Amino acid sequence: MPLHLDSITPNSQDSSIIACILQKWINECDAVFATEDKKYIHMRKRITDILTNENIGQMIYTVFHNEVEKRLEILDLDIIMDSDATSKIRFLKLREGSSDSNEYYDVEAVAEGQHLEIETVNRHTEPRDLVDTEREVHVSMFPFQLTVYESIDDLNQQFGFSKPVEAGKSGLFVHGYSERFAMPGGLMNENKKADDSYSFVIGKVKSFRDVAIEFGESNLPFVLAKVDTALGVVPVVMGRDVFELSKLRNNCIIAMNTVVKVDIATANAY
Repeated sequence: MPLHLDSITPNSQDSSIIACILQKWINECDAVFATEDKKYIHMRKRITDILTNENIGQMIYTVFHNEVEKRLEILDLDIIMDSDATSKIRFLKLREGSSDSNEYYDVEAVAEGQHLEIETVNRHTEPRDLVDTEREVHVSMFPFQLTVYESIDDLNQQFGFSKPVEAGKSGLFVHGYSERFAMPGGLMNENKKADDSYSFVIGKVKSFRDVAIEFGESNLPFVLAKVDTALGVVPVVMGRDVFELSKLRNNCIIAMNTVVKVDIATANAY
């Protein structure tokens, strides 16, 4: 159940949080989608920032209708954040670890031509195969490793580009990473498991604000940032108790290993 609340809080396994999601929130769902054969159901609950009373995201329940046992079974729980715009991606390959509860893909950001690894949300709202298709989707990012840099020059210096590096003997010099660099996670990590799906993303922070979500008896504060990336400007979740954010400001650069959640539901799916 890839909630990825560890982007928000170091206490993501708190039993009161899980109890709230499974007991209280499931009764507050405001929209339901069912596949034509009624085998899979998605249920949606809006998530509110308790500091402003504004909607900032969605809780998505994926449910399986077990006709043999005559019961509904929760397959997956997912939190996604609202985004202002869509991103166009091309689905290249279904990844290892995919199942009826969740699917993972190698994709290409159409505008930038960069490759990433993503996980889908609301997958059963689309009955067709996704491979070799292009779709406008809503994206949100939940990092598990994140560093803030004052500028792209600061990042490149930390990554070993203190001066330009010649590419072979071509006479062309590499000055470092771009502000919208992205690649599949683990390309430089030989210990990454084949069924792990995440991406390494660099982006420029366009804006950010402190928000908080009430999970029953627990209030979880975190930073919700809008970050310009290879997938456009997307919401990124960053817990102040999880990451070092003292240098966070508008136009700073962040580099992160992150779960990239792609909501494929269209506006009229529910």
